[in-house]
Amino acid sequence: MGMRGFFMVAIMLSTLLCYCESKKQPIELSRDELLEIENQLERLNKSSIKTIKTHYGDIYDCIDFYEQPSFDHLLLKNHKYDFQMKPSSHMDSLVREDKPPKNVRQVSKINGLKGEKCPTGFVPIRRTTKETLIRAKLFTKSYASRINSPPTFHHALVYTSDPTKKYNGGGTIVSFYTLYDVTGSQYTFGRIKLQNGLDIIQAGWGVNPSVYGDNKTRIFIHFQAGELSCFNTVCPGFVLVDPQPMIDRILRETHPGTFPTWEIGIYIYRDQITGNWWLQLGKDHDQIGYWPSSIFSGGLNDLATYIDWGGETYSPLGQIGPPMGSGLLLKQDTRYDAYCRELTTINEAHIQEDAKNTKISSIDIDFYLVKDWGFHRDFGHVMTYGGPGPR
Repeated sequence: MGMRGFFMVAIMLSTLLCYCESKKQPIELSRDELLEIENQLERLNKSSIKTIKTHYGDIYDCIDFYEQPSFDHLLLKNHKYDFQMKPSSHMDSLVREDKPPKNVRQVSKINGLKGEKCPTGFVPIRRTTKETLIRAKLFTKSYASRINSPPTFHHALVYTSDPTKKYNGGGTIVSFYTLYDVTGSQYTFGRIKLQNGLDIIQAGWGVNPSVYGDNKTRIFIHFQAGELSCFNTVCPGFVLVDPQPMIDRILRETHPGTFPTWEIGIYIYRDQITGNWWLQLGKDHDQIGYWPSSIFSGGLNDLATYIDWGGETYSPLGQIGPPMGSGLLLKQDTRYDAYCRELTTINEAHIQEDAKNTKISSIDIDFYLVKDWGFHRDFGHVMTYGGPGPR
């Protein structure tokens, strides 16, 4: 290799190893982390027996259930799992006398898939490259330090406010939007989050160029167990069981004021017997997978003590802020405002109910607004949120 080739390689490695939001605090991957990524990529490539391409361009590889990255977690090494595992009980939606909202449609597994799924014993992992894995790892390492760090981090939320309550789960149906003005290391999320101490589980939709290298709207999941943090399915922790792709999926293009308004149902609940935290998505409450209780050393090894619903954004200091929700300040009209409807909690007796005793929080009301409407006709307990971001 000549000197020119050597320097080109050095420049590429420097780019991949350094997630430089600022020159003062570069975030790097260790040699062991890079080796782990190489090994993971090799296992994924060897284990794949089928590919699925969605209507919106995502490619998924069908990976042997036991080769999925979740089992790299040290606490899951000696446990027995099965691709046919199901929760001990099924969480159904609340029965309501009101009619469903007009002019809305919900995402389901079959949207854009034409019924394709992985063979028995295999699960879908979004096609990934070494660069993608490095981006995801770097973003995950930086994410925890950003939370609650104004002026770069913003949120607009409705949250449970009774410190005496504990929860076996929660749910919502969220509207989602196409947001092109999210670039670089910015991100914008619309999600539900459950928390106890340092332990966090969240799921929702978002635009995250740092992880995906594009500004498409996708489904995401995330957990934090103490100091360990992980997004989606390419790192240890979340056990995927459903053979059809949902996590990381590109969602259809949708804009405020157009019909129908597109939504996705998100439900997280704790199994009565195992304590595992199950994820259900879509209008059919499909059981996608679970976070094993054993990965949580405290906090969510028990019940959640806090739940919130709404939006979250981040932008490096000195940049204009990314849009949140629909990208518009609230018009008090769900045709234009991003919303989370049917805000529900699951109490200590495993009974699902509409969220009660909630409050609102927004770091910057000049650019991101939030309103808690309480129980509102066909929408159940509903909140609206969003804005264009600082300019």
